[in-house]
Amino acid sequence: MKPDTKSRIPQFLLWTFAITWICWGTVVIANRFGQLQYGTPIAMILFLIGGNGAPIASYFLLKRWGEIDGFKSFMKKIFQFKTDWKHYALILGFLALHFLIPLAMGASNQTMALYMGVAYIPVNIIGGGLEEIGWRGILQPELEKKISFVPATVVVALIWAVWHLPLWAIIGTYQSTIGFFLFTVSVFGFSFVLAAIRKVTGSVFLCILFHASINSFMGVFMLDQNISTILTIVMEIGVSIGVITWWSKRKKKQELQPNR
Repeated sequence: MKPDTKSRIPQFLLWTFAITWICWGTVVIANRFGQLQYGTPIAMILFLIGGNGAPIASYFLLKRWGEIDGFKSFMKKIFQFKTDWKHYALILGFLALHFLIPLAMGASNQTMALYMGVAYIPVNIIGGGLEEIGWRGILQPELEKKISFVPATVVVALIWAVWHLPLWAIIGTYQSTIGFFLFTVSVFGFSFVLAAIRKVTGSVFLCILFHASINSFMGVFMLDQNISTILTIVMEIGVSIGVITWWSKRKKKQELQPNR
């Protein structure tokens, strides 16, 4: 028998946080003794495993729950490339929203060629994108079985932000260079966008692709951490809710139409 929602959510969070915080916590403690500095081989292995705590936990839990029977079926379930072209257009629209608003406000500088952002996407699928297998593949839809879209997304955003906490204790990480508040605000924006992508397209792969693309193009466009960031996040949340509202009304209208 598959565990109910009350069981699935705690299991996912327990295993995800355990894998991540044990790995990252080891680096944090070792740093206090001058060992496992960020960038050294063993530290980066632990950093990578910890960063992929969500997909690792997802694989074993989905297998335990009987939704997959092995790695091949897991990959087939997650990496479904074929979808409506409009779904890819939705991703491009959200990417443009995130990077073009600060650029138009003079709060962003292009430091590398655009093709470099595209080239880094495969690397950032492993270094961040795969998280979506857990956050948007399991946690978001499970919460939406209990509460509506907006509060579910807020809860996911808060959990996702807290999950990153050990990174502020590791010198050299991106998180160690910015404040936790500003990072959390950004996480809220990304959470709404990713939740909207998941809801509208039904695709975890597109969430992975968007997450990886954001991480990749952050190296191309250096954003100033100021009011433009807050404005961009507010607009992302607003557009995401607008997209979901439109999609929900359209879906309801289609359901009410008689079959022909």
